[in-house]
Amino acid sequence: MGISTLTVRLHRGTAPTPGGGAPRLRSPIAPPRIRSSPPHSAVRAGTSSPGPTGAFEEGTKGEARQKLFNEIAPVYDQLNNLLSLGQHHIWKRMAVKWAGARAGGTALDICCGSGDIAFLLAEAVGSGGRVVGLDFAQNMLDDAARRQSKLPPTPRRSNNMSWVQGDAMAMPFDDCSFDAATMGYGLRNVSDIPATLGDLERVLKPGAKAAILDFNNADEDSVADAVQDWALANVVVPAADMYGLRDEYAYLRPSIKNFPSGREQERLALSAGFAAAKHYEISFGLMGILVVTKRA
Repeated sequence: MGISTLTVRLHRGTAPTPGGGAPRLRSPIAPPRIRSSPPHSAVRAGTSSPGPTGAFEEGTKGEARQKLFNEIAPVYDQLNNLLSLGQHHIWKRMAVKWAGARAGGTALDICCGSGDIAFLLAEAVGSGGRVVGLDFAQNMLDDAARRQSKLPPTPRRSNNMSWVQGDAMAMPFDDCSFDAATMGYGLRNVSDIPATLGDLERVLKPGAKAAILDFNNADEDSVADAVQDWALANVVVPAADMYGLRDEYAYLRPSIKNFPSGREQERLALSAGFAAAKHYEISFGLMGILVVTKRA
C-alpha cells in the first residue's frame, strides 16, 4: 500500500456526540490489510543509500517508509526515550504550546505514531475538546489506541480521541476542521512535502496554527551537523542494532540530509498558502520546529 492510497480506520475513545462539531471524515474505503514483510536491506542493490530499500526513490519511498514504521512500532517509544535521554518529551511539549491548542478546541496530530503528541494535545484541549491522531502505519495506531485505553481518567485531559489511518498528503477531513495541529517527525518522511503542507493549510481553521517538530538539517560545516552525524553513527544506530533495527535507523541520517533546511521549510509553507511561517532551531540546533499560521 503506497502512502498516496487513502485508507481510514478509526479506534475511538469517547465517541463525539451527534452534531457536536467533530471533524467529519470523507467517505472512507475499506482499509487494505498491511502485510508483514522481512526486514529491509540496509543498502539497496546498486546504490549506497542506507536504510530501507526504496526509501529515497520516487514511486517506492512512500510504501518503503510505511513498512519501516510498522516494523519499528513495538519498540518505538522505548528507543525514543533511550536515544533522546528523555528530551523528546520537552520538544513535543514545545510543539503543542506553539501550535496554540486551547481548552475546548479540536486538534489534529499528523503522523501521530504511538500518540505521544496527541496525548499532550488532549491535555491542552481539556475534557471539552477533541483530538484526532492520523498516521499511515496501522501498527503505530494500534499502539496509540492501547496506550489510550490504559490512561487513567482525569478531567484535565480529553478522552474524546480518534485514531485515523490515512494519508498526510490527502487527509480525510473537511476543510477548516481544526483549531490547531502538530506533526512530530513526520514531514521528513512524507513523499511530497509541498502537498502535505498544502493539505495541512486546507484542514486548519482560519487563523489557526500548526507546529512541525523534526530533526534540523543544519549547515554541513556547523557544529550541530557534526554532533548530529557523530551521535547517529555512534549512538543511535548501534543502540537500534541491539533491537535488531540497525537497517531501519540507518535511514535517519540520509533522510535528514534530504530534508529541507529551516529557511527552505519556511519558503515551502508560504508557497502552500500560509500567512506566516517561522522555523526555530532548538536543542543546540539538533532539532527544529516550524510554526505556520493560516490566514484569518
